[in-house]
Amino acid sequence: MKENEASQSELIAALRSALDAAESANRAKSAFLSAMSHDIRTPMNAIIGMTAIARANMSDPDKVADCLEKIDLSSRHLLALINDILDMSRIESGKMTLTPENFTMADFIHSLMAVFHPQADKKHQHVELDFSGVRHENVRGDQLRIQQVLINILSNAVKFTPEGGSISLRVRETGKVGERLGYANYEFTVTDTGMGMSPEFLERIFQPFERAETAAKIEGTGLGMTITNNLVKMMNGEIAVESDLGKGTRFTVTLPLEQLETADPHTEALGGFRILAVDSDKTSMRNLGEILSDLGMECDTAENAWDGSELAAQAHMEGRDYFAILLGWRLPVVDGVQACREMRGMLGRDVPIFIMSTYEWTLTGDEMRKHGITGFIPKPLFRSRLGEELYKFTPEGKSLGKDHGNAAEAGFESFRILLVEDNEINLEIGRELIGMLGASVECAGNGKEAVDKFNASGQGYYDLIFMDIQMPVMNGLEAAQTIRSLDKADAKTVPIIAMSANAFVEDINACRKAGMDGHIPKPISVQSLSDVMGKYLHREVEV
Repeated sequence: MKENEASQSELIAALRSALDAAESANRAKSAFLSAMSHDIRTPMNAIIGMTAIARANMSDPDKVADCLEKIDLSSRHLLALINDILDMSRIESGKMTLTPENFTMADFIHSLMAVFHPQADKKHQHVELDFSGVRHENVRGDQLRIQQVLINILSNAVKFTPEGGSISLRVRETGKVGERLGYANYEFTVTDTGMGMSPEFLERIFQPFERAETAAKIEGTGLGMTITNNLVKMMNGEIAVESDLGKGTRFTVTLPLEQLETADPHTEALGGFRILAVDSDKTSMRNLGEILSDLGMECDTAENAWDGSELAAQAHMEGRDYFAILLGWRLPVVDGVQACREMRGMLGRDVPIFIMSTYEWTLTGDEMRKHGITGFIPKPLFRSRLGEELYKFTPEGKSLGKDHGNAAEAGFESFRILLVEDNEINLEIGRELIGMLGASVECAGNGKEAVDKFNASGQGYYDLIFMDIQMPVMNGLEAAQTIRSLDKADAKTVPIIAMSANAFVEDINACRKAGMDGHIPKPISVQSLSDVMGKYLHREVEV
């Protein structure tokens, strides 16, 4: 009898527990739907409302332009929300997978800065980058997910830091990972001088839809940190947060990455050469000094153009010109371009002079030649990139028979693009945006038409193919595979870039397996097109 009563009590307790779990899940579902209803309707209201206002004011260009700007911002916010919801769904269902690949820290960080720096520039925020602690640049890991983690954190730093504030990103190696041969921890630290968070909110920061009261008027989904935390855990990493309300926040992400052994061909060739570096950015100068020391080079430094010019003039009069001169772009009083022009008049054409900057380089090849600039080296500075550029001017580099005297960033006017898209509106958008970059565009309405056009074209007629994936007759994956199998010399080499709304890692991997070189997720932008066209169309241009 007592046993029956005990078993009934256990059954009742189990049923109550199941009921509580079901009610809790139902409340969570209701809270989720409520939050989504609000967060989706807010940007949609702006898009629909601003469209109506623009239509009612077609004769007022300024009013229409203002409406378009707000529609663009709201659309981007809505897209970010949709991406976050999809990521959360895949994480919760266990369908989020990691795709390790080989990559270099230099390429990874420069790609990250291309997304982050314009956001900070709009708010006139000071950005400090420190990568002096990176000794092994070639690693293996899920580059896309690591970038997603850091973009989430850096974007928050920009949003919650006032105009004129400061944001820093530091990356360093912190030692080997236990017994895992070839693995090391890489620590990414983002620090800002923003509004900070209370201790109470810090305890909930990684919970879905949590937003601090002080951030109520700042756009966001409340899902970014939850996704970030889950991704870090998936990669066997750790994330820590420190914050003082009203003073700022520091995020530290530590990830284990496999280090790849690579030979450095530059150290021996560059050893003993003397460099002049002129920059007021102390962090960059410290990083540069460590890199040049590792390469066996000597370095004289100056913080402004006047002092730099004096050092260059003195060396020239003594008959011992510097091997190369590195100038910061945004120097005090006299900027790097003007400083280069003056130094070039004094030194002649023999000494290579480079401009260094974290900011987007806007001068064309002709303008660079006019000012006497040899080339542009983007910050943050990495040993591999800097060593590669300087090596071109060593006796060994010159013996390759290539002319590196002037860098030139070629335009897109001489290139022909094949755009493959079945949706008429998307076709019009793609054709217009690519045309804005100067390239000529030919179109195909499905994969079969694209294959026929490419097969019938002459050798090298198309310089690049943008390929939609979901199309009638023949989809993009099948079209790419068919083009790669054609008996044409350029069929194996023509860059094929997916341009698709299928933006999950699995979709990107499927594109690679089909023989495609890259992937641009829809909605597309002029910047994303420019980036990928620059990467694949200029890859043979010596800069």
